[in-house]
Amino acid sequence: MLKLPAGRKGFKRVSSNALDRLEDHSQNQVRSIDSAPYNCAMLRDDFERDGFVVVPDVFTGDELATLSNEVDRVVEGRAEYLPAEQLVYEPNTEPPRVRNAFHLHHYSDIFLKAAKNPELLELLGSILGKPLRLYASQVFAKPALVGSIVPSHQDMPYWPFEPYEMISAWIAMDDSTIENGCVRHVAGSHKLGILPHAPSGVVGNSLSVVEDPRLKELTEVPVEVRKGSVILHHCLTVHRSEPNRSPKPRRGLIYVYMSDQVRVTDPSKLRQPATFPIVSN
Repeated sequence: MLKLPAGRKGFKRVSSNALDRLEDHSQNQVRSIDSAPYNCAMLRDDFERDGFVVVPDVFTGDELATLSNEVDRVVEGRAEYLPAEQLVYEPNTEPPRVRNAFHLHHYSDIFLKAAKNPELLELLGSILGKPLRLYASQVFAKPALVGSIVPSHQDMPYWPFEPYEMISAWIAMDDSTIENGCVRHVAGSHKLGILPHAPSGVVGNSLSVVEDPRLKELTEVPVEVRKGSVILHHCLTVHRSEPNRSPKPRRGLIYVYMSDQVRVTDPSKLRQPATFPIVSN
């Protein structure tokens, strides 16, 4: 488990703790989660219990508009700075539709600046401690009508790092709903350790968790969030998403942060330079 430093006050929180406040919280039936006051101690408790926590409206106004416009440039093929090898396309689409774009902060100061959002870093620091380093930045475009499935998986089997003190910040660039393929998290699955994975056959998400009876005992939470909101999830939390068959896109921008204790275990598995900038001291 992550070592959790003493908390600070002053934010708002949404977490799967809201399951307790909804009349119908059975598996696959959670439609939305409401905000409630919190302090960082509550945030850490929720994160440690569930392996994810949702914070509404972290990105707003001009900051959100600038970031959304740059994500549009990426998914529409207008970001000339991004090498072709950093793009993955939805299968069988004509014209080709971007599915994933990787390592954005290495090529654009707009994406690096957004990774340093003060509220986001304060939240992450309350869980991981400081200094914080940035590992990755990527877009999951989930385009309208053709956005493909993301199979159930943990992030850690993709990454050559130890210890497992890494958090993904999934930023909604659009309202994320059941209809357009919101992310679904299995609450508490991070406590199971690394689970066996097998090839998924899905382009852009090559691994899928092998069926485990312990997962059936846990609750999957489909998390609907407004654009600009952030889902923080542990690197061992099992999550997935359904295809997008709606007429609305569901763009997600993801940053992956690590504690200062994390080290590379196998440099040959890195697909980017082994440089992980400090984003918060």
